[in-house]
Amino acid sequence: MRSSSVNVPDAGTIAIAALSHFATDSRILARFFALTGLDAASLREAAGTRGFTAGILDFVLEDERLLIAVAEAQDLSPEDIVKARQRLDRPAQDDDWPPRPSRDWA
Repeated sequence: MRSSSVNVPDAGTIAIAALSHFATDSRILARFFALTGLDAASLREAAGTRGFTAGILDFVLEDERLLIAVAEAQDLSPEDIVKARQRLDRPAQDDDWPPRPSRDWA
């Protein structure tokens, strides 16, 4: 498992790979469908909605074993997935990230 997040894929890429992982375990997939109210037929339509990627990552982050399995399958660390999820909460055009201490503001 990689410990550096230098080249971490974007959240959408991680979420798609996580969905692929769900498909390999019927229990995980059934739980995902039960919690989201989705099914195989509505999954494609839901994928186009705004919160879909965040929802998948939230689902992964709620289960430590699943988080570790998804991270290992993508050669990421669990922290990389946490960071990818956190990036979804930042404004899209935030050029001043991370914020600087106020004493640095000019």
